[in-house]
Amino acid sequence: MPGLRELLAVVLGVLLGIGLLAAPRTALRLSVFVGPTRRRRGDYGTDDTIPDQWTWIVRGLGVASLAVAAFIAYQTYT
Repeated sequence: MPGLRELLAVVLGVLLGIGLLAAPRTALRLSVFVGPTRRRRGDYGTDDTIPDQWTWIVRGLGVASLAVAAFIAYQTYT
């Protein structure tokens, strides 16, 4: 019998996956991997650009999150 835990896992996995796919640069700026201490030098609005390789990695993590959520939903609700 599916419970609240499984439903929350699916919903949070889908939300995280969509967020990572929709705004990968924002997710990187908010993450601990590209910390704010390296970008606090300089004037306001002169942040370093985030390489495209990092954005593709974040998009891949978004796809993986959606896949895990889909697997949990499939195992639970079928």
